[in-house]
Order: sequence, then C-alpha cells, then structure tokens
Amino acid sequence: MRNLVVILIVTLLVGCYNSADKPHICPELPTPTTTIAALHDIVGSGGVMLSDDIVVEGWVVSSDRDDNFFRTFVVEADGRAVEVMAGLSELEATYPVGLRVVLRLGGCYADYGYGVLQVGRRSSGSYAVDYLASPEAVDRVVVRSLDVQPVMPRAMHLADLHKSMCGTLVRIEGLRLVSSSSVDTEAGELLRDACWAGYAVFKDMRGDSIVLYTRDYARFAQRCIPCEEVALTGILQWGRYEGNEGFQLKMRYEEDCALR
Repeated sequence: MRNLVVILIVTLLVGCYNSADKPHICPELPTPTTTIAALHDIVGSGGVMLSDDIVVEGWVVSSDRDDNFFRTFVVEADGRAVEVMAGLSELEATYPVGLRVVLRLGGCYADYGYGVLQVGRRSSGSYAVDYLASPEAVDRVVVRSLDVQPVMPRAMHLADLHKSMCGTLVRIEGLRLVSSSSVDTEAGELLRDACWAGYAVFKDMRGDSIVLYTRDYARFAQRCIPCEEVALTGILQWGRYEGNEGFQLKMRYEEDCALR
C-alpha cells in the first residue's frame, strides 16, 4: 500500500512540469469557501450557474478503471457528494480514488442527474449538465493535491438510505440477487446465469430492494453475478427501473461485490 501511495504522489508531481520539462512550483491549493453540503443548498432543486466565489474540497470516491463510470468522477466530503462531468477518459490515472481535490466551480452549471449533483457545462441536449470536455477546462475547475488516502464506504441498511446520500460511496451487506435484466426467467432461463450487464435487483432479509446498474461496456459486464449472499459497494443513485423510481447502486469495479 505504501508503495502505491508513493507511485501516485510521483505521478501527480509529474503534472507540475511544463511541456519543456522545466519544473515549476505547484500552486497552493485554493482555500475552500464553502462545503459540498452547502453547495447542495445553493443549487436547490437544480439548474444553477455557479458564481466565482464557490470553492469546495473533497475526496475522489469513484473510478473509471473498469469502464463502469464514463468520463466523470465523484468527489465526496462529510457525507455529501458532487459529480464532476469531466468528459475525459482514463480519469483514474489522474484522479485516483482517495485523492483530495479542490473544485473551483465559478462558471460551472449545476443540476441533478440520477439524484446526483453534477457540475459541468450547461447542456442543450437531453441531459441537464454537459461535459467540460477538454483538459484545459477540467484543469480550471479541478486542483489536485498530493494527499491520497484510503476511502471507506459508509455502511448502510437499505431502509436507512435517503436521497441526500446520492453520489456518496456506500456499502450494503446481506443482499441476494432476485432478478436480472440479463436473463428471462419466465422463458426458462436461470437466474444463476445472470451477468452484470444491465439491471439487477437485490433484496435484503427484510425484503427491501435496491437496483444495481452496470454499463454494457464495463469490463466485468459479462461475468456472472453471484447468487450467494453478498455485500455491495458503490455510488448511490436514484433512478427508474420497470416503471418504478428508487435507489440504485453503481459499482466501480467487480471487487465492489464481496461474498459474505
């Protein structure tokens, strides 16, 4: 673990050199002017252009390493979260899980997607928030620190989830697969053959349920879902499945599913 942290720090330091390979001093981190929790209050129900004085900080909790997150990363602090619509690939290399970052949000547009507060550009399409879409634009918003530390998900029961947690990293134990969009059990297909791609419904011992969504392009999408009791870790979202709204979970990588 220590060697991994050293490698990450060296990698981040490389970003403090210009194109001529002449080192310059990394700028001091901007001072946060508010918290992510207060940012939610500023945005309200959504659709807000943020002013220049809004600066927040937090820790990266998502990862696009296995392609289940697409061109975005999530920053969390004190139980609230914001998703940066970066529009870039291979974000894990630059913004690894556990990295402390400061977000300068002046000029960003903020709204909600799948229950998660998102920041980026105002969209003219079907989504409220569009990608920043260039390294220069992302660098204007995101300032990396050299602090990298382990990130621990919040242990939750399904009955205790609430929408203010959307975007945060949670861990829910005692879950079993009950249905999957990847198999048609009414046509005789077996639930034990279900794979991660698409939607999978899990229930706990109380009968409460949560939907887990996996992109078709995720590296683990075609692997089988365990039918044993599992603990699931992921970014909490709010979405619609089979006509019903409710909580959804999005894993970062296959290791976010652990057998109990």
